[in-house]
Amino acid sequence: MIKYRFEEESKYLDYHLEKMGDVRAKEIVASENIISEEDAEYLATFFWKMVDFSIKEEKYNVDLPWPESREFWNEKLMYSISSFIESQGFDEVWDKVVDQQ
Repeated sequence: MIKYRFEEESKYLDYHLEKMGDVRAKEIVASENIISEEDAEYLATFFWKMVDFSIKEEKYNVDLPWPESREFWNEKLMYSISSFIESQGFDEVWDKVVDQQ
């Protein structure tokens, strides 16, 4: 289970899971169990797709339900998701996906 430092991170992630319609990422996020290496890679890849999606939304002036910027929440969420993936023992998976960006 992902441990968020701020409650809004979870809401920000849920907002993008819904907007992007990614069922598998939603299932991984909702899982309270240990994830597999494939799940870790999928979640890391989803995060970076979400960042790209948020940049497009910002470009087209799509409002967020929070006063803070997308960049602000993306940075907070990056910490929480990377920490979760690393806590599952998949540091190298996170690093590999980051290197592909």
